[in-house]
Amino acid sequence: MKRIICIAALVMASAAAADDVAELNEKELTAIDSNNDGFLSKDEFNAFSDYAFQAMDEDKNGALGLSEAKPFLDIKQFQDVDRNGDSLISRAEYDAQMSNDFDSADKDGNGRLD
Repeated sequence: MKRIICIAALVMASAAAADDVAELNEKELTAIDSNNDGFLSKDEFNAFSDYAFQAMDEDKNGALGLSEAKPFLDIKQFQDVDRNGDSLISRAEYDAQMSNDFDSADKDGNGRLD
């Protein structure tokens, strides 16, 4: 499970999300691809992102502190996602980053990652 959560952090922390998604192995994609069509839809990505956030949010306060994110993000990546600089990654900041990363990875704009 921790490896799958790392995928979310990897995608969240990367400006070049397409490269990261392309590097996911078949087992990881199968775990995220809930309808097993070989593609990652925006809905599947969002469901996975939600799961990953909840798993990383150990204290269940609705935000990721540095100690919760540290196994997945370095300090620079954390600061990049923490857009308001309050030393927490809020759910809104996380969702915005994940959405931006999906859109960046969806090069042809078809709403799915191949």
